[in-house]
Amino acid sequence: MFLRSASFVLFFITALLVSHPTALSQPAADTSDASDFFTEWSVSSAEGLDAILLLGAISGDTLQASIYGDEIAFIREQLSSEALEAAARIDQTIRIENEGLTGPSLSYFFSAGPFETLEDVLASARDPDRFIAPNLDLLISWPEGRYEETLVIMPDVITVLEAFQAMDFGRWYQESYGDLIAQGIRQTRQAVEPHDVIPEQARLLGRELDPLIEIRILAFSQPYGIRIAGQRFLAHYSYPAGIQLRVAAHEIFHPPYDVEDEGLFSSLRELSEDPWMRSVVENHNPAFGYNSFEGLLNEGSTQALDQFVSERLGFAIDPGSRWGQHDGGMHMLAAALYHAMREDGFDQTGGRYEDWLHSAIARGWMTPEEVRRRARAVVGDAPVDHWYEVMED
Repeated sequence: MFLRSASFVLFFITALLVSHPTALSQPAADTSDASDFFTEWSVSSAEGLDAILLLGAISGDTLQASIYGDEIAFIREQLSSEALEAAARIDQTIRIENEGLTGPSLSYFFSAGPFETLEDVLASARDPDRFIAPNLDLLISWPEGRYEETLVIMPDVITVLEAFQAMDFGRWYQESYGDLIAQGIRQTRQAVEPHDVIPEQARLLGRELDPLIEIRILAFSQPYGIRIAGQRFLAHYSYPAGIQLRVAAHEIFHPPYDVEDEGLFSSLRELSEDPWMRSVVENHNPAFGYNSFEGLLNEGSTQALDQFVSERLGFAIDPGSRWGQHDGGMHMLAAALYHAMREDGFDQTGGRYEDWLHSAIARGWMTPEEVRRRARAVVGDAPVDHWYEVMED
């Protein structure tokens, strides 16, 4: 699946603000009674998915280039011209032609199969009908025909992964990152285990959730927090406790409504076609993803919901700072939805978010004027007006 706008809906990726440590203080422990504790945390590594993310990085991921410059240069020096040409074709298909994020997109696809080692993902690439296809139901909103489209690039994926195998990737990976990942696992486990997040998420979605949350700690996941198949996601070993918790609070919400609900998007046509809203969609940095109104709504809904969870459990960051700065201030919908739900008391009563969203639209709370007014109440004037300014440019 190529995570992108339009026909490829991007809503699994959260770019993380790891460069602002002052906003990432150690969260307070959840004070829930131990006898009522519901969430089950599992924290471990996944060499195979790290290999997939490294493939994306060496192929041309623009956000990762500045983070992993030395590693990318080293790996590319080890690869044959055939492998580098294969990586370039993968990049052309996913990032350039489909405006997707190569590593995150492929890690999502491969998470439907075994992924503990490089050999696991290589086996899946060689025989996806055996290892991936039986588990496609684990991939949220997997479109019909997408599996066949993804298979087209598998020969090139195999070429790159076999080149990794030839350079003894497993040994290099363990020697370079094994201790760091082990330390990240210990620290993450200590950070998340006191927090009972699943009941809060279920309360706002209006449905039961599996109690198990699985976090895989990796070396090549920066700057992302990536939702994969099931209630599982990928995080970097260096992410502080606050980020790990906020990723967990965020990713489980995806998707917070039926993404195939044409009636929902039809009722939001005025907003989606508004020039200011179009400016947000078209003029933000496309490397952040969310390059469609549908993607922004999905992500904005999820961010607004996760903000309530983090506030109730004591590991939130200020919403004004978050949405005024995060991803270049593009998440105005998140700020507006947060304001509307708080005004309506939904953050306290809970319920089925999808029903609440339809109700808010019916009450006129999601017109362009209302979205801007509510966003201003949270982030101030400048982040809202910015999208007029870039539109005029």
